[in-house]
Amino acid sequence: MRGIAGSIPYLLLILIFFISPWGCFYRVTLEPAISLKIDPREYQPVALLPFPAPPGTADAGSELYPFIRDSLEKKGYTLVKDAEVLEALEKMKLNPVLLVSERDSRIKICERLKARLLMIGILPEYRVQKSYLGSQSFEAFDGKSFSDRLLPTYFRGSSQVHLVLRIFEAQKGELVWLSKGTIRASSDSAGTYSRELADRLLQSLPPVPLPEK
Repeated sequence: MRGIAGSIPYLLLILIFFISPWGCFYRVTLEPAISLKIDPREYQPVALLPFPAPPGTADAGSELYPFIRDSLEKKGYTLVKDAEVLEALEKMKLNPVLLVSERDSRIKICERLKARLLMIGILPEYRVQKSYLGSQSFEAFDGKSFSDRLLPTYFRGSSQVHLVLRIFEAQKGELVWLSKGTIRASSDSAGTYSRELADRLLQSLPPVPLPEK
């Protein structure tokens, strides 16, 4: 039993390491972006559409909308009210995902909202593997011989999120900005890491310049 007892502190250290924030790692992969093609001072306000959840992930993306809205406001963008955007989508029976490929519908919803720009965010991938406590076989020495023992083991979850952000201008419905990327994390906190990814993607979107004096 001495061998097992001696291994317990070591196993506890491993458990604490993986449960703690220091035990989590993530990697962001950014794809080539399209720089903003217009002067944002001349294209306000912006209509930000809600983020549809991928199939099987009812709450995916719910944390992204307020985060991106707040980020745009900090960059100086004027935004159409949430309620007006939701009402327009409902009455016009439009799906944000389908709007990416429907130019005429993009123009029409911008006309209805009196928006000069339309931002659409899509989550092509949102995968989460939950953390769980299980057991794992360890070889332990009991003073005479080695034998296998089952000990409680913490299995860390993982997340992988792919996000695409697009901005279209209202008059012709053309794409004027694009940023996309993927984040992979050794944690099941997909919401936290999707915001980290969104923050990285929005870094390529310039702020609205201050009015010239």
